Amino acid sequence: MSKPLRQHRLDEQHVSALASGGGDVHTVAQLLAVERSWRLLQLRALLDIVGPDHDTGPLPSVRAAWDLLTEAERHDPAAVDDLLLHPQAGVWAGYTLRRLRGTARSAAPLWVDLGYLHSLAAAAALRAGIDFRMTVPVRDGHAVLPTLGAAPVQGASQWDSTEVRGSAGSGVVSTPAGEVRVGGDGWQAMSIVRVQADEHTLAVRLDCLDPYRNLRAPTPPRALSDPELSRWRGLLTQAWQMLVETSPALATPMARGLFSVVPQPPAERFRTMSASAGDAFGCMTMSEPRDATELAVTMVHEFQHIKLGALLHLAPLHTGEPARRLYAPWRDDPRPLGGLLQGVYAFAGITEFWRAVRHWASDDAATLAHFEFARWRRQVRAVLALIAQLPQLTELGRRLVAGLTATADRWQTDGVPDQPLAAAHDAVADHRARWRLHHLRPPAEVVTTFTECWMACADRPDMPAVEPALEADPNAQGLDARAVLELWRLTDAAGFERLRADPTSIGARVTGARPADLALVAGDREAARRGYLHELSTDPDRPGAWSGLGLILAQTRPGPAAEALRDRPELVRAVHRAVRSRGGDAGPVELAAWIGPR
Repeated sequence: MSKPLRQHRLDEQHVSALASGGGDVHTVAQLLAVERSWRLLQLRALLDIVGPDHDTGPLPSVRAAWDLLTEAERHDPAAVDDLLLHPQAGVWAGYTLRRLRGTARSAAPLWVDLGYLHSLAAAAALRAGIDFRMTVPVRDGHAVLPTLGAAPVQGASQWDSTEVRGSAGSGVVSTPAGEVRVGGDGWQAMSIVRVQADEHTLAVRLDCLDPYRNLRAPTPPRALSDPELSRWRGLLTQAWQMLVETSPALATPMARGLFSVVPQPPAERFRTMSASAGDAFGCMTMSEPRDATELAVTMVHEFQHIKLGALLHLAPLHTGEPARRLYAPWRDDPRPLGGLLQGVYAFAGITEFWRAVRHWASDDAATLAHFEFARWRRQVRAVLALIAQLPQLTELGRRLVAGLTATADRWQTDGVPDQPLAAAHDAVADHRARWRLHHLRPPAEVVTTFTECWMACADRPDMPAVEPALEADPNAQGLDARAVLELWRLTDAAGFERLRADPTSIGARVTGARPADLALVAGDREAARRGYLHELSTDPDRPGAWSGLGLILAQTRPGPAAEALRDRPELVRAVHRAVRSRGGDAGPVELAAWIGPR
């Protein structure tokens, strides 16, 4: 592995493509070259910390594992490159470095984590076809050979070891019950899904075995059942076909840079759980999707993160953080600048996906695509306008924001039918109002002045605008409830009617939703209005009731009250609370109208 040192640089065309949210297979190829060097740097750092005499428990020295890995590379450089770029190898290296530096903790002995290098070396030797013997760790009852699979080791303790032997590409794992041949009976092979659409092939591992597959801390294996595996294969086939047909510019780079998918149990409907990590180029973990469209959009989402994570290995996008966390319309919590940049980059890709799908789909699927396109183009453009003003951006960060802004500007003239456009704008307004109500607190002196004027039946005070303080609410969840209900309505009419038939259980089906939200999405404005006012009479602090009341007013009585509940609902609620605490009376609508817009 002693290749000449060189400084990585992306060609100008690829920097421009990435800055606009894109990038082709050649861009990904350059990013992969960067990632290979990044992995080698991680390994070098690990070897420098461990040293040749470090205690590795029952395993050979780290140096012995490294020597086997380098011997394998001499015989088959491509096989070792594939292992170096195995996403879980990057997660392992980052996690183990944190352990060695004292910033990560584990119940496992350190030698178990260090021993993943021994497992990598054994896998490399097998793939290179050389003769070897190597003792590897057994973790949670499994001896894992990265990219190949695992051998269950019956009777092993939680942290144990066993020997792997190989000759001419054939290997065996020793267990108390006898030898397990790699690829033979008793061996749990890594599932590989290979799908093709219009001569574009996607080949990914469905990784349920590697201990470092979940991107953060080691996780025991969880084999997929045959029905689960069949479902994932079918969904990946359909999703890949959809991506290639509708969004080839987004799809084809994945064929070069997506290596593994880590299946997770299903999440709440329309709230897919997915993740990727800078140390794991080419890997995405995600909850089991309910259909191919959900899978396709999640793949776009996470591959955007993957590209940006690789770019960040070359240069930072910002040099510090703003004084307070920022609004991210795809999250319940306030976000740091780095997280917001990652999010807006991912949702730029998602918006492009929906922009294309709406011309490919028909009927309800097209309406769904129009809704999602309109929702995210508005949110992405607003976030970019916010970020562009921040002085913490580096030159590359400013270039990225400018490139994404140019992309977002092109979306703004695209026509969207009135109904999904209005529903999207309502979903945007609802999320922003809920976020403000959860996380922003108006200055106490402003609240006091407004309260005293209201109770004295005086005019609204004329005060200079003062920004509210941010106090993150750790219990904020389900802020996108209105959008989720809209997705139910658009994609599953029968399911939506079942929700309506039992409105009292809506919160158990859609986190953050209440019966009044259901009535509003169903178009029953009067029932929604009564519901929100009833909620505020019994729970006057509930963010969703204030934001929902604002939406009803915007639709039925546009004016100062609706504008106040849209633009500064946290002030309306705070004054309402203060008036009540003093024994006064304040109708929510009347108070909002009195407070009015800024």
